[in-house]
Amino acid sequence: RIVLESSLDQDGISWLANKRGFAPPEPPRSDRHRIGLLVSKSGPAAVFAQATETLAALAVEEINADGGVGGVLVDLVIGDDASDSAAGAATALRLVKSGCRAIFACVTSSTFNAAASALQNTGVLLVHTVLNEGGRSRPGVLRLGERPLDQTRAGIPAMMSETGSRTWFLVGQQYSWSFGAHWAARRVIAESTGSVAGEVYVPLGTTDFSRIIESIADSGAELILSTLVGHDEVFFERQCAQHGLRATTRTFALVLDEATQQLIGNSDADGVWAAFGYFQSAAGDHDLEKRYSASSNELLPPLSSLSETTYEAIVAYARAVERTSAGDPETVLRQLATTPKSSTNTGVPLHRPILIAESRRGRLYPRSL
Repeated sequence: RIVLESSLDQDGISWLANKRGFAPPEPPRSDRHRIGLLVSKSGPAAVFAQATETLAALAVEEINADGGVGGVLVDLVIGDDASDSAAGAATALRLVKSGCRAIFACVTSSTFNAAASALQNTGVLLVHTVLNEGGRSRPGVLRLGERPLDQTRAGIPAMMSETGSRTWFLVGQQYSWSFGAHWAARRVIAESTGSVAGEVYVPLGTTDFSRIIESIADSGAELILSTLVGHDEVFFERQCAQHGLRATTRTFALVLDEATQQLIGNSDADGVWAAFGYFQSAAGDHDLEKRYSASSNELLPPLSSLSETTYEAIVAYARAVERTSAGDPETVLRQLATTPKSSTNTGVPLHRPILIAESRRGRLYPRSL
């Protein structure tokens, strides 16, 4: 007989509780204007977290350097959804109990939808800062970021024209983001007189794509649309390159940002297309990049649309609160939702034009189409 005993110290218990969404809330402070950042610090979607958290902290630092919001300093409270929708909903409620008046969510649509349901009737704004498939309007909810119909209309006809190929294979995740993105892709492929040879959805957290790659090769598809997220996209693109699929197909990946591309690696990512409203290599705001780099002594991942839009949203929120009543979240929401299309001193770019970029030698370079 073997007897095994184990114990957890307080740090271990706190870590486990946070993973399950049960970490205690931060004590509210009446002398601070508190906002929350819901982000995937762990799990398959954690690729985007470090840059997003760093830029969110930079936004708050700059807001406070300008006097805060109405003379009140802003506090940032960060919550981890662990790439899990149930944990994300519980963490969002913890942020509300901590006194957050707005929560900025750089998470999957699955977590965002769960958080939106959990936060109904709380009076707290919930802002989805990253690309998403959209959804019905709800009080207190705002969706920023790119939409897949815009991304696919920018990239699919261009890739078909350049390659002369017409047959696609769609690879995505088993939740609302990929379902909506593939609906958009099928529509654009049909408009472009192309066809879909196959389609597959995998759970978030998949690491072995060998059978899917075999299916792609057997289908005769010449073009691949990937809506995979985070580490799933990293594993998929690496394995496509290692199995020789780059020689026979071209790939258009809707969630290939700079941080994901960096993890895939230079040669394994070469030739893959991406579509966002912002790429660091094409950004005119080099001052933001310098401030970002100077904000930490750590080696930081590159900026991307996901992290940059979160920064812009937090700064725009502070300006909107200044112009309205801080106790009227719907008025603040309307201020954010009616912002012009370009980034100005009064708001956040809600619907920036989509740029197409190609991965080459470790960077995403915008293409002239």
